[in-house]
Amino acid sequence: MAALVPRYLEPLRDALIDARRRHATIAVADLPVPRSDADAYAVQRAVADASGWFASSRAAAWKVGAAGRDATPNAAPLPAAMVRASPATFARGTFNRILIEGELAFRLRAPLPLDAGSDAARVAAAVGELVVTIEVVDPRYRDMDAAGPALRLADQGLHGALVVGTGIPYREPVAWTSMIAICRRDGNVVKQTRGGHPLGNLLFLLAWLARHAAERGQGLAEGDVVTAGTWTGVVEALPGQTIDVEFPAVGRATARFE
Repeated sequence: MAALVPRYLEPLRDALIDARRRHATIAVADLPVPRSDADAYAVQRAVADASGWFASSRAAAWKVGAAGRDATPNAAPLPAAMVRASPATFARGTFNRILIEGELAFRLRAPLPLDAGSDAARVAAAVGELVVTIEVVDPRYRDMDAAGPALRLADQGLHGALVVGTGIPYREPVAWTSMIAICRRDGNVVKQTRGGHPLGNLLFLLAWLARHAAERGQGLAEGDVVTAGTWTGVVEALPGQTIDVEFPAVGRATARFE
């Protein structure tokens, strides 16, 4: 049964489905804007259903983030076909734009308890590894800067692909505020940060995501990967270039764009 969206958002749903099928972009100006996160998630689900992403299997990778520690987080399940192990190579024409975010992700070793709440120790006990990821941001919106948070959320958080690199066993404490991230393009450093993630300790995002995913019949299980926002900001790559993201204390990930 296809996911239902509010009638006012049917043009947005249809435009996003068509854009993904044609590998095209759409103008923001005439699109309806979701009035709530719930409405944006309804569009997410409808696009996923139309694309067949989770027709035969549950989501095993997610992206999650928040505007601040006091803000409600937001998330999107990621289609398996675009979650790749590093080093990954993408054919020319795969993306509308190649926008790179260097991120850290959690790989779970056990299902997350839905009632963990703010109990960081219970959440941490479900995490097996901290791994380096490259998120490829690939907007369906031609004028991306004109698309506000609700439109971005409806478009799976502008997700294009996730490259999962190497990591380390997860052990507390994590030096969140002194973690170094380096992004290289064709071997040249284009961005380096220390403690670059604005949210500090990211475990709180996992507790929220466990409830969010369960409410949508997905759940989080052993082996799932949850990437939790950029440490490097956004770096643009062009066809023919290679991107390497390294967190010296954790590992690295590499993506080649033909």
